[in-house]
Amino acid sequence: MNSLDGTLRDTKTKGQLSELRKSGNVPAIVYGGKEENQKISITKKQIKNLIEKENFASDVIVLKIDGKKFNVLPREIIFDTVSDEPIHVDFLKIVSGSKINLEIPVKFI
Repeated sequence: MNSLDGTLRDTKTKGQLSELRKSGNVPAIVYGGKEENQKISITKKQIKNLIEKENFASDVIVLKIDGKKFNVLPREIIFDTVSDEPIHVDFLKIVSGSKINLEIPVKFI
């Protein structure tokens, strides 16, 4: 099972998000469940390593935020149109008892 380390962020403006991206981080959001959405940041190196795996969109990831662990699924990744670098990621928190629709790639050999 893959894991990511995230840190809570308190960014409110586009300028703050730009500074976050320049420092080598990718802003992300974790939503789902009864808790409020959490704004986090993840290092670009970690997220690029996971994106390169072919089952990234359908793989459960353990996300560690300030000592707490959450099982999440990546829902949307936004890439820069020029550099093709990830600039934002949405994660869906897995809550027991809820249904989730997944798109699973199939390769015919």
